[in-house]
Amino acid sequence: MSMDIKPDSKIWRTLLGACRIHNYETLGERVVDHLIKLKAQEAGDYVLLMNIYSTAKNWEKLTELRKFMKEKAIQTTPGCSTIILNGTVHEFLVDDVLHPRKDEIYQMLDEINSQLKIAGYVADISSELHNLGAAEKGYALSYHSEKLAIAFRVLATPPGMTIRVAKNLRTSVDCHNFAMILSGVYNRTIIVRDRSRFHHFQEGRCSCNGYW
Repeated sequence: MSMDIKPDSKIWRTLLGACRIHNYETLGERVVDHLIKLKAQEAGDYVLLMNIYSTAKNWEKLTELRKFMKEKAIQTTPGCSTIILNGTVHEFLVDDVLHPRKDEIYQMLDEINSQLKIAGYVADISSELHNLGAAEKGYALSYHSEKLAIAFRVLATPPGMTIRVAKNLRTSVDCHNFAMILSGVYNRTIIVRDRSRFHHFQEGRCSCNGYW
């Protein structure tokens, strides 16, 4: 197949996202090579490729890629999720312990996780990029910034109120599944603005239909 226009970085990056969804390892590597040739590669592109390696359990290539990033001083930005409540901005990082209501938030998140598991939620461990056991990976994913922000919003607002979250990075597969199932279990509309697009979760579905 051919295109009438020369693909730019946005097109290549969209294809890379599709490679992550369908676990196309070799094609994903070729896409990153094209982004490098265009001098348009970003740290997030390498993270997507690492996600592909993690899903394939190709720990050797994942380790090599992490070593390459370290040698080239390619640094990833820490994930950060923010919400606004009553005119105040609340910011969350992974495993955050700085919020004044942290104990309540973690208790609420544990309760949410219990309810979602009953509804069929299982942590997508491909989102954890370290070679750990399944239980350890599940725990590592439990307290991502996006989940903490959503838990705080559930805690601090009346039932049925829309939850809005802004995230500085592309949302992970696991956080996406978490928000999608929560929207149905808790009857909440959740709108997440990550670095790629808006995700509108409602009644257990997302507007992106699993493509982002």
